[in-house]
Amino acid sequence: MTANRLRGLIVVSIATVVAVALAGAGFTFLIGAITGATIAISLALAYLLWPLQGVRDAAAHIAAGDLGARIRERPPGPAGQMADALNRVAQRFEEQMATASERQSRLAAALNSSVDPVSALDSEGRILFANVAFEDAFERSLEEIAGRPFAHVLADADVMDAIRASREQGLRNINVIEQPGRRFYQVVTTPISGGGEWAVLIVFHDLTDVQRTDQIRRDFVANVSHELRTPLAALKSVVETLAEGALEDESVAHDFLRRADAEVDRLVQLVEELLELSRIESGDQPLALQETDVAALLSEALERLRPQAERAQLNLTLELSPGLGLARIDGARIERAVLNLLHNAIKFTPSGGDVTLAAGREDGSLLVQVRDTGAGIAQSDLSRIFERFYKVDQSRASGGSGLGLALVKHAVEAHGGSVSVESDQTKGSVFSFRIPLKS
Repeated sequence: MTANRLRGLIVVSIATVVAVALAGAGFTFLIGAITGATIAISLALAYLLWPLQGVRDAAAHIAAGDLGARIRERPPGPAGQMADALNRVAQRFEEQMATASERQSRLAAALNSSVDPVSALDSEGRILFANVAFEDAFERSLEEIAGRPFAHVLADADVMDAIRASREQGLRNINVIEQPGRRFYQVVTTPISGGGEWAVLIVFHDLTDVQRTDQIRRDFVANVSHELRTPLAALKSVVETLAEGALEDESVAHDFLRRADAEVDRLVQLVEELLELSRIESGDQPLALQETDVAALLSEALERLRPQAERAQLNLTLELSPGLGLARIDGARIERAVLNLLHNAIKFTPSGGDVTLAAGREDGSLLVQVRDTGAGIAQSDLSRIFERFYKVDQSRASGGSGLGLALVKHAVEAHGGSVSVESDQTKGSVFSFRIPLKS
């Protein structure tokens, strides 16, 4: 006899016993029979519905988010078939949710790997997602801004109009904005189709370096024009003066020829420096590395400019740390870099001031410094002082091509080193460069 039949007989037997007991207790047989039948039906229903309890409990767990819940004890009959179907549905739902979660994780990982700030908005313009680059750029965590209108992060009228157009008209828009600190961004707002709650995607492309490069290019063209125009105008004036009769006066003619010769020298120097800078940047002029006595090189550079310093009534000193020894460098380029730094220091230091050339070994590098007590450099100019042709206001009218510091920077960087400057307009400037020393 199966367990199901045995369970059924037990129920019927209990019902019969209850009916007989009720009849023997003074109830009429009819009442006892009805009462016994009622109890029997109730017990039978309980017997039939008892297996569905497990189904109900499993369904409740799945509805509460426990996707791993299953009906472990399969009930008999149709209830068992229902349990099997529910288990299959739960299994498939769990697999689909796992797939969706994996896709979401991959999407979030991809967006967080982007160097461009990215944010997703809902149909009301509220922030639903922001990647790590977005948090860094705007210094706001996703927890702080989630659910807030985008205007709380960036209240830019053009960007807000673009977001509105993407939400309401499905248009893609591109705007360029400037943020505090001279940061430039290209903001691309794109409508999202089939993205669920995500309605608009906003991507920020950092154009700061592009804008800076473009500004340097414009300055370069303007500065080259300026540097070429001055000597060419002087030469033209000399030629016109000589042609108008000055050539007949020997003393005047010789004076104008000297002026012309000086302007030609200035043009030649400018062209040579431009060519050298171009060769260094392109790598067409490799370093001529050799073991060089650093102390001797610096001493020679200092002595070459000592007459100029004496004419300007400046104190020119050399400070060399013990043990400089030899260094594998391109001596000619480093000497020119030192000469450029010394020349600038002498030019902008008033009479009675001090110019010091110092060098030593520090943390495996050769450290060279040129210190002066002259006119300092404004903080706004320090970041651009090593650009080609860049001149601070105080030196615009002075001689020089404006390429000296650019040549210093490229010569040092060609050795794998770096340049820096510290300046105080009341105390003077310190130009430094470091070159790593290889054993």
